[in-house]
Amino acid sequence: MDNPGFDLLREVFAKFAAKHDGEDLTNRVVRSLAAGGKAAVEKGLEEFPATYIKTVAEDFYAMVTSQELADGVSMTARSFDEEKVKEVLDSALTQLQNDDTALKVAKQLKDMLSKTSTDDIENSIDALMSGRSLGEKMVFKAFFEQARPIIDGMRDASEEEIADQIKELAATIPTDGIAQQVGAMTREITPERVAKQAHDFVGTLPSPGAISDIVQGVGKAASKAFGGISDANGAKNALADFVSEAGDLVRETIANDNASKKTFKKKGGQDFSL
Repeated sequence: MDNPGFDLLREVFAKFAAKHDGEDLTNRVVRSLAAGGKAAVEKGLEEFPATYIKTVAEDFYAMVTSQELADGVSMTARSFDEEKVKEVLDSALTQLQNDDTALKVAKQLKDMLSKTSTDDIENSIDALMSGRSLGEKMVFKAFFEQARPIIDGMRDASEEEIADQIKELAATIPTDGIAQQVGAMTREITPERVAKQAHDFVGTLPSPGAISDIVQGVGKAASKAFGGISDANGAKNALADFVSEAGDLVRETIANDNASKKTFKKKGGQDFSL
């Protein structure tokens, strides 16, 4: 399906990827690993200096908070109008009214119901749909909310009874109403709302400088740990010391970073540009 929102999103990610060439990144990793042991860690620190890590983090944040990404997400979501949503939903419900399909779904559902809760089922199906389009995901969400009470009532039913309920449910679900609900939700996904959520999300993450400090600090701690290993007991003790030191470093860096964010407040949050 022709979708300008998808085209814009592809351009945003391509722009980020082009700036941080995959071959260059691969070569850096290969050179680091080839050094081996303590030397590998030190080579990694050389290949990925603080300035490089900070720049990559800044560029990633810039991509996430860019107007292009906000426009792309909004255009993609809002391209699924009510007519298209109804078409997708009608097609899915028609398949569910088929005897063989309904029984197959009933067997799978019965097996899931015997092993997990309704919430876990929703989360599992939601994960399986991670690669589907935004419109299909929203259709599923709306459908599942209406189906939840019926699913809870199926736990003690036979597979045949569940299949009959599935067909009955598929035949009676008001696709027009669901399509209107989904259409209303997509219209609310404006570029301004997406941009605000993106900035809010980035605001909860460590700053680029903090990420650089963490990577460099953990790398130096690892180098020191590798350098002190001479036997099995030494390796065990070195690992314990490294884990403790790295954990303290991460916690301290994030705490200091959060404190800095409280004293440095800029209207609209920090700005990054590719």
